Amino acid sequence: MNFTQLRCFIKAVDNSSFTIAAERLNFSQSAVSKNIKDLENTIGVTLINRAHHRISLTNAGKYFYHVARNVVDDMDYTVAYLQSQKNDAGTLLRIGVCDTPLEQQVLPIFLRKLRAVNSNINVQFVFVLNNSIGELLNHHVDLCAIARDDVEIVEDVQFEPLIRGHFVVACPSNSPLAQKEQLTLKDLQDKDIFLLDPNSSLNVQVKFQNSLVNNVGMKRIKFVQDFLSMGVYVRAGWGYGVLPNFIADYQANGVTYVPFDYHEISPYGIAYMESFANETVLKQVIAILRESIAEFLPNKK
Repeated sequence: MNFTQLRCFIKAVDNSSFTIAAERLNFSQSAVSKNIKDLENTIGVTLINRAHHRISLTNAGKYFYHVARNVVDDMDYTVAYLQSQKNDAGTLLRIGVCDTPLEQQVLPIFLRKLRAVNSNINVQFVFVLNNSIGELLNHHVDLCAIARDDVEIVEDVQFEPLIRGHFVVACPSNSPLAQKEQLTLKDLQDKDIFLLDPNSSLNVQVKFQNSLVNNVGMKRIKFVQDFLSMGVYVRAGWGYGVLPNFIADYQANGVTYVPFDYHEISPYGIAYMESFANETVLKQVIAILRESIAEFLPNKK
């Protein structure tokens, strides 16, 4: 078994095609097929069903895919990290993000400010929504934008808060609730409520959503897959979204975010390992992130 075989297997599964996998890897289709067949022969089990020219995974293949993906990702991260250390120690900074609307607005401001004061730092963003703390502990990222709840029980992890946490209600801008300074649970009792699917939510939101469901029941609650879907439904007047303030899209047209007087949640900030080597870079990055957030959210922190 070798990494070429693993990459061929992963690419074929990801693209549901030997042909596309071959194009992505710059291999011939026969080479991809042979590598996967050799992999199956080495393991002694069939990983891929090949009937009717369509790719589907066997039960063994489904299990093996996740293991192979982790192995290849770990190796790629390790090689990239070692190469960056060899070329110029400390110049590559890998930041884990969740691709929230707020991050999409704040991070470009952060990059501009960072480049103005330190052009030697190269930033790489890594999507970590479903495994943020794992990516940090496995050294796949150097810093991670995250809520404190996700890291407070983990040893050797430090946390620097950037935004005080509380929930907000996304209201259609022309709705009566949008005119209030603060909303309570009573305001939402007879309203349709949109929440993010637990599989695409931050851990801190999942805890809150379970509590909200227990209070208002499932009859008026609908789950959506992502931030975009929630915004579309709210702008259409189909209901109200409830979410943490640090993932809200404050530039969205037709949506007004009103503070929700339910209970506060842990703050949002930057987590990092105690072993993070470059203290100067760390302080600089955190300071610039604070400036960027203050510039974008002067009255919403």
